[in-house]
Amino acid sequence: MNTKNNTVKPAVCRIIDTISEVSGLAAGISMIAATLVTGWGVFVRYVLKEPTGWQTEATIYLLICVAFLGAAYGVRHNAHVGVDLLPEALPLKPRLVLRIITTIMVLAVVAVVAWTGGKIWLQAYALDTRSASAWAPPLWIPYALIPLGMGLVFLQYVGELIEAVLA
Repeated sequence: MNTKNNTVKPAVCRIIDTISEVSGLAAGISMIAATLVTGWGVFVRYVLKEPTGWQTEATIYLLICVAFLGAAYGVRHNAHVGVDLLPEALPLKPRLVLRIITTIMVLAVVAVVAWTGGKIWLQAYALDTRSASAWAPPLWIPYALIPLGMGLVFLQYVGELIEAVLA
C-alpha cells in the first residue's frame, strides 16, 4: 500500500489501517441493526398495536456505536470535516510540519476524551448503573464505546503521525 508520497507504508500503519477498517465495518453493521430495530419497533407499534419497550433505547445505543466505532474509519479515510485551504496553499515542508503539530494536538484531545470516557465507563460498571427505562440495560455497555472508539481514533492518528514524520 502506498502513501501519498509513493513510499511504502510501515507495517504498523497498515495494521492500524486494518483495525480502522474493521471498526468501520462494525459501525456499518450497527447502522443496519439500528435500521432493522427501528423498523421492527414501527411494525410492532403501528401494525400489531403492541407497546414497545426497548427498541428506541436499543437504536440509540446502536447509533452511539456507529458514531464511536465509525470515527476511526472516518479518520482513516479523511472523511471528517476540515478546512484545508491554508494547508493546501503551503509548500510541502511547512504543510508536513502543520500536519504533525495538528495531529499531536488532536491526539491530546482524543486522549482526554478517552480517559474521561474510561472513568465514566468504569464507574458505571463498578456501580452496575442501569438505564431508567423499563428495559433497564446496564449502561456500562454503551459507555464502553466512548473509550473504545476514542482509543481507535487515537490509534489511527498515531498511524497518521508516523506517516507524516516519515514523509
